[in-house]
Amino acid sequence: MSPELIRLHLSQLKKAIIKSETNKYADNRKQEYHDNILTLFERIDSLDFSKCSISELIHYKYIIDFCFISIEFLDNSILTVIPHEIVYCLEKALSDWDDTNKYIIVISLSNDLNGFWFNSMLSLKEIYYDIFKADFSIFFKHRLIQITLPKYLSQDYLANVVLYHELGHFIDQRYGIIEKLSSAISLTNIEKIHYGEFFSDIFASQYIGEASNYYLHYIAHEAPDSESHPSTNSRIDLVEKFLNGKTDPILDHLKDATFKITGKELKDRRKIIKDDDFKAFIPTNIVSDEELHSIFEIGWRLWKNPLPEYSDKHIGEFDKYRIINSLMEKSISNYMVVNKWNKHVPH
Repeated sequence: MSPELIRLHLSQLKKAIIKSETNKYADNRKQEYHDNILTLFERIDSLDFSKCSISELIHYKYIIDFCFISIEFLDNSILTVIPHEIVYCLEKALSDWDDTNKYIIVISLSNDLNGFWFNSMLSLKEIYYDIFKADFSIFFKHRLIQITLPKYLSQDYLANVVLYHELGHFIDQRYGIIEKLSSAISLTNIEKIHYGEFFSDIFASQYIGEASNYYLHYIAHEAPDSESHPSTNSRIDLVEKFLNGKTDPILDHLKDATFKITGKELKDRRKIIKDDDFKAFIPTNIVSDEELHSIFEIGWRLWKNPLPEYSDKHIGEFDKYRIINSLMEKSISNYMVVNKWNKHVPH
């Protein structure tokens, strides 16, 4: 580690910073966060690295990395390829579990076709924000929830049900649910990891039923237990038990721990809408958040089953795929517009 290498890294960050300065955010919280990153960059850029020790240079490298990742996710959050409608649905689910307005869901794209994941670095690593406040007098009000999805599936409303599972990982780590449960019932390291996956599956199914199971069954078909995940069949089975009101030792532990730690229940939150409009090739009228989430179940139900309404019109599989995705997108978008309108119109 040398001052020259830190300066190189900082110059690379400056290039990204300059490019990001024209970003326009619909969410003022993102703009405030972005402004803080710019201020942080300016403070670091003014330092004399030739007077720093090796440990100090490593310290600053981590901060520059933090800035890079923040800019990457902020840049991606304004791209037209990001599924803003799905982010909106995730934000609605998030608000059921956190009403602080502190956390902002941001999406980045991966070239990995199975690249769905959550990273806690920007949202839950408070040590960074403590350093920014102590060393640079910069106070961040908000945190970015980093969720990554495959670039080629960015507008796929069927596959992106997996993002509810990724949000579940954030909720688990935000409250330390599995960590505290593990201490209470003495889970092994692998069991703790498996419980984390089970929790995220159940969390997602509260909103979208078995929809994430359908895609899980495809991308992890018959996968056995591993160090990182429980078997696919056990995950699907636990979700089915949850949705059907059946008991299971793992499920009982998860439900009990979640309520004790968060004061909120793992429960079926769905209000499933009819699919008549989609069959008639028109977006459906959503009237509540519960109905909003169920749009993903409707899309999957129509995709999985033969539809006379589509076959009678000689609509092939690809066109069926495009139509269902388009109807899901438009239905959510219409609900977003109506909600925004209602907030600004006096009743």
